[in-house]
Amino acid sequence: MGGIGTYISQLIPHLNVQSIEFSSPIYSIREQLELPLKIPSCDLYWAPHFNAPLLPIKAAARVVTIHDLFHLDHPQSLAKRLYLHTVLRQAIAKADRLITVSHFSKQRLLHHFPECGAKLTVIHPGCDHFADVVPVPVSGLPKRFFLCVGNNKPHKNRALLSDLPNLVTVKGVTAGELAWLYLHAEALIFPSLYEGWGLPPLEAMHLGCPVIASNVASVPEACGDAALYFHPESKDQLYEQIAQLPKMREKLIRAGKIRAAQFSWSEAAQQHLEVFGSCAPFQKSPVLQ
Repeated sequence: MGGIGTYISQLIPHLNVQSIEFSSPIYSIREQLELPLKIPSCDLYWAPHFNAPLLPIKAAARVVTIHDLFHLDHPQSLAKRLYLHTVLRQAIAKADRLITVSHFSKQRLLHHFPECGAKLTVIHPGCDHFADVVPVPVSGLPKRFFLCVGNNKPHKNRALLSDLPNLVTVKGVTAGELAWLYLHAEALIFPSLYEGWGLPPLEAMHLGCPVIASNVASVPEACGDAALYFHPESKDQLYEQIAQLPKMREKLIRAGKIRAAQFSWSEAAQQHLEVFGSCAPFQKSPVLQ
């Protein structure tokens, strides 16, 4: 489950919302046609990603979460950039309130859509979703290994780690297996070129795994002073930080636990409820007090 999937699955249990399942492909015309048919008459509709309805819906108010502007900051083509810019502009124009997950993403939103500032609230995601996960051992690994978590999209920059010895890269493992990997890794290495937030470093910190991370985009905002940083295009800097790890390990573990404790899903959910409550249908309602 990627970052947006984790965001949705961890917030839903804390919120009094009805989720709606869709069969249409994401970002498709078919999805846009299905949205107004599936969304019932309601006081508030929350889109937890930017593929919000462009057509009229039977909702008194709308809230949209925009996690990052990667699709605009790094478009594959001019045509795609124009399409996404149009979709996002319409989603922003129709929304009563906007949520984003980092101040970095807020800056990118204001860069592309300066008119959205009055609607925009930053809410950092939680990272305590491994608190009750039972670790499940993973076999066949080196006794000592470094961990890289994430998909293989170019901006994840896994190519930088191609010749790093004893590197374990994972995607699609169970929560229990991932918890075990965090608990036993020498460190998480997070070389991303672009992130709207970046959950793996904070997941690692929560479980006492040291973090070596890139120093770009939202990553320093998420990790604070609890990680060793390197430029994501410099293998030399990465290896210098790996060399620092033995003497910094215990300090990083302590700092990481303190950092991760600042981000809980219950607090993030309460901040979402406050945004929902600021919309017109709820401003005088006692339900969210």
